[in-house]
Amino acid sequence: MTTTRLKSLLLRDGEVPGLYGMTVQAPAPRYEPRVMAKGAGCQDVLDMLVAQHAATSVIQDFWWDKGRWGGRTWLAAYEGNGAAAWFRRFEAGLRKCGTLAVTMPEGRINSRVAVGKSPSLGDEAVAFELSTDGPGGRTLTDHHVLVRVGSLTVHVSDRDARRPPRLPLDVVVGRQLDRIGRA
Repeated sequence: MTTTRLKSLLLRDGEVPGLYGMTVQAPAPRYEPRVMAKGAGCQDVLDMLVAQHAATSVIQDFWWDKGRWGGRTWLAAYEGNGAAAWFRRFEAGLRKCGTLAVTMPEGRINSRVAVGKSPSLGDEAVAFELSTDGPGGRTLTDHHVLVRVGSLTVHVSDRDARRPPRLPLDVVVGRQLDRIGRA
């Protein structure tokens, strides 16, 4: 699948309630050289989160007013059975990786990993949280849903959804999967 085709599958203005705006990165940037994570299973988790092994990927960021980042959708297309193989590695990695600690070009990530109840979506899906200690001892938690549909993965996440407005993950995931299904 081409980057242009993948980009055409992203949501449109008005499909996510309450947003101030959306931005798109197509194709999504690659981490070259590859960013390395320490700890059992953590490299497979990181690689899937940044679509390291995808043939192409696109990112759509969701913004609230006053420039507050609300969340993101990351669509990735894999060749052959790559999506299924990487999804299995990702799931196994989530069970082993207690803390995802890595230095990215954008900054350091040091998040606790917690796997939730897997939703019944697509060919396979997993829900998980990444939590970190924020200012004033407050815990910042990002909620994630990653779904595989054939050779595509759909990764939707919110950004510290404790304070309103909250990105409606179920709405975004549902609408994104509906758009893919119709295509």
